[in-house]
Amino acid sequence: MKRVILLLALILAMVSSITAGTLASYTVAIDNLAGGNVVAKEFIFVGEGTDTFQEGLKIAPSETLQWQFKVKNYERHVVTETDMYYKLTFDVFASPGKKAIDPLTVTVKDGTGAILNQMTGVGTFDLLGAFPLSETGQERNILVEIAWPDGGKSDKDYAGKEFGTSIIVNAQASQVPLDSNPNPETPEGQVSVLYETTTPWQNGQSGEYQYQYKITITNNSSVSIEDWYITFLLQNDRLNNAWNAKLISRSDEGIYRFENPAYNNVSMDNILPGQSVSFGGLASGMGTETLRNIGVGGSNTSLITNVNVMHQP
Repeated sequence: MKRVILLLALILAMVSSITAGTLASYTVAIDNLAGGNVVAKEFIFVGEGTDTFQEGLKIAPSETLQWQFKVKNYERHVVTETDMYYKLTFDVFASPGKKAIDPLTVTVKDGTGAILNQMTGVGTFDLLGAFPLSETGQERNILVEIAWPDGGKSDKDYAGKEFGTSIIVNAQASQVPLDSNPNPETPEGQVSVLYETTTPWQNGQSGEYQYQYKITITNNSSVSIEDWYITFLLQNDRLNNAWNAKLISRSDEGIYRFENPAYNNVSMDNILPGQSVSFGGLASGMGTETLRNIGVGGSNTSLITNVNVMHQP
């Protein structure tokens, strides 16, 4: 009887062992199957020549002062390894403890002398630019010109130590496009800009595609924009000329400045409240690119950058 009991116990142990084996899971480990690392691309944005800016310089009516500097996307032999977009912000304000010299006009020009932006009095404006990806380093020369036009007898009211104007330039760079800061005193939609382009055609001689463009600026405010001008960025297409406006400058990176035609016609040189002005011309490209970084200004207003933009290709 005892032998039978022992035999049953052995069989039960074997069945339990087999069952446990069938329920066990397999685990496989592979150490260091693959590996790698990444290194940040070089991103270099430096300024040179800023030591030309001086403090305490004196200026009088009919005099002009100039400061210049440059921004670069390289340092020695190391060049930025991405597209680079930059924004220069010019802040013109009354010097601490003083009143601003209101007649002063600040003009920013590029290396060729083309006007990029201009303002009279105090305020803030932006200058946008870009360095496309390239194996060689690039740089932009910037000239800041401060002029005091001879305004007559009223100029004597600004004489003395209690008047002074200061200028500070801040710079920012990014791998993605930057926008101008909206003017906080400009309401939404004070100005609208409509950019219209025709169906492109291929030039039989050059083989390049061309189209006609039309830009319409509408003043939605209750104040006239006198001696209007417009700036914007159009990097790929190229606007070649203009009708009913003056093409003042076109930079290598695609920053344009157009001004009123100076016909001595109020309805064309000024944008009256609720009214529009239009200009156009011939362009090279496909006409599908939209205007960006638009600013509209005039002799009686600072640059308006909070603009409603519409594009109708």
